[in-house]
This record gives sequence, structure tokens and C-alpha cells, in this order.
Amino acid sequence: MREAPVGADGADSADGADGEGTVWRRPAMACVGVAAAAMAYAHLAATGSVDPMTELTSRYALFGPSGWAMAVAAIALAVSCVWTAYGLTRVDPARSAAARVLLVAAALGLLLTAVFPTDAPPGVTSGGGEVHHWAAAVVLTALPCAGRLLGRRFGEPALSLAAGLSVAALVAFLAARPGSPVAEIVGGSGYHGLLERLALLADMAVVLLAARCADGRDAPARATRPLGASFEAGPVLLEREMKPTGQ
Repeated sequence: MREAPVGADGADSADGADGEGTVWRRPAMACVGVAAAAMAYAHLAATGSVDPMTELTSRYALFGPSGWAMAVAAIALAVSCVWTAYGLTRVDPARSAAARVLLVAAALGLLLTAVFPTDAPPGVTSGGGEVHHWAAAVVLTALPCAGRLLGRRFGEPALSLAAGLSVAALVAFLAARPGSPVAEIVGGSGYHGLLERLALLADMAVVLLAARCADGRDAPARATRPLGASFEAGPVLLEREMKPTGQ
């Protein structure tokens, strides 16, 4: 059983209870739910126009209602990333720094994908299309890395698993995508769109599970123990070591 975070008064941290911790956990998780619902609506609204097996989700931006839905999904997921990153500053500011940078980078990437839609086929030809392309690459790489770091730091096997699945889906997507050296060998043209969607779902799971870390319930006790506690315990430990055996 994990030890609960210890506050300055020796009691459980407020972020570890259902009080202040829910301020960071629930809104971030709710934003992921909004993103999932908006993405599902985009798929339904573009039924018959976009093939989910062979075409990327960026194509939805070219079809009215589905384009707005994908923009809402990207913005909601970006808000969740930023909210989680800010919550982590209250739980474990030092050791979560790298993960917070990755979450903020992913949030910026998501916002850029919403502001700069992709170009219509057959390829990227405009500056905005290039921005969309590279911003999406940042999102797909930053989120699994952040999930891996937080999963190890907070002892969350589900988060580590989601990050691993995200990496696996991303590698498979890059291998199957047209233009890859092995795309023809693996027949990727028939399912690379599905692989991208699986990678996005895994990334959304990463953000959802990362939000749980922001409430402090599973933070290691030493990460939130006040600095003064170490100095108070020091003389006691030293006295024990110097005390003769048998006394």
C-alpha cells in the first residue's frame, strides 16, 4: 500500500484527500471526456467522407461540422494537459518538471493543430499545413514520454502501460504510413489511418491517467514532506547512532 503524502502538520496533504485534490483531477479528466466525445462526433459527422481505416484524423478539418468538432477535441485535450501540469507543480514540483514541460509542449502542439488545419490531398503544400504536420508530431511524441515519466515517478502501472501502448501504436503508424520504407511490405496503405486513431486513443488515456497524479494521492511521501522535517529528524538519528549498544 502506498504511503499517503505528509503535510507540514504531519497530517495527510490536502491534495491527497477528496478536497483540494479534486480541483486538479476532475476538471482535467472531464476535459479528456469532452475531447473523446468531440472526436467521436467528428467521426459520425464525416461518415462517408473520411475513411477511418486509410485517412488521417486531420482530414476531418476539411468537412464543416467535423472540423469544428476536431478543433474542440484538440482544445479540450490541451486544457487538460495544462491543468494537469499546473496541478503537478503543487504535488511534486521538482521531480515532475520534465513531465510538465512535455505536457505543456503537447498542449501547444494541440492548439497549433486546431489553428492550422491540414491541406487537402494529395499532400502538404502550404505553411499552415507544415505547422499542422509538425505540431501533430510533437503531440504524438511528447504525451507518451510524459506518461512514462509520471508512471515511473508515481508508481502508476496503468499510466506506464498506456504510454507503452502509445509508443507501440506510433511506431506501427510510422511504419505503415505511405512514404515509409516498409509501408509497401507491411501493406500499411490499408490501415495506417486506424493505427493513427489507436495512437490518439492511447494518448488520451495517458492524459486521463496523468490527471490522477495531479491530485497528490499517489505522490511518494518524500516528495511532499516539508524540508524542515528532515532537519528535525537529523539530530534524532544521529543520537541513535552514537548511543552505546545496550542502552
